[in-house]
Amino acid sequence: MPNSYYNSPLGWLEIETNNNELTALRYLEQLPEKKEITNPINLEIEKQLTNYFTNKPIKNSFKMSPEGTPFQQKIWALLSEIKPGKTQTYLEIARRFGNKKAIRAVGSAIGKNPIMIFIPCHRVIGSDGTMVGYAGGIPNKKWLLEHEGFPIQKSLNL
Repeated sequence: MPNSYYNSPLGWLEIETNNNELTALRYLEQLPEKKEITNPINLEIEKQLTNYFTNKPIKNSFKMSPEGTPFQQKIWALLSEIKPGKTQTYLEIARRFGNKKAIRAVGSAIGKNPIMIFIPCHRVIGSDGTMVGYAGGIPNKKWLLEHEGFPIQKSLNL
C-alpha cells in the first residue's frame, strides 16, 4: 500500500492507496520519514486536496474503497450525500438509514470513517448544533465547515 503525505492547512494528511483506489486519508500528528510517491492515484488525490483547500471544484476522478462493515459502508455512503456548506445531525443520518434508534451505531460508524474530507464526516453535528465527535479534532471540524461556507457562531469572551 503506497502512502504519500499532503501538507494541508490543517497539518499533514496521510494518503493510503491500494490497487489504484483511495483506502484511507487521515490526519497525522507528525510526519514520518517522507518517501516520495509518484503513483498516479496518489498524485491525483493530492491534486484534488489542493482543489478542496483552494476552493476549486473537486473531481471524483479516483475510486474510494474504505474498509468497513456493510453497515459502516452504508453510513459512509449517506455522509457522501451531504453537500459542502450543509450539515446533518447524527439523528438525521440514523433516520435516513431507516432506524432512528440506531443513532449510537451510526455515531460509531461515522467515528470509524477512514477517509476524512472526501467522506465528509465533519459535516455531522450534534442535534443541538454542537460540534461533537470528529476524529480530526473539533478545531479542524470547525475550520472545515467554515471553509465550506457553513456559518459557525463565534462566542464572545466578555
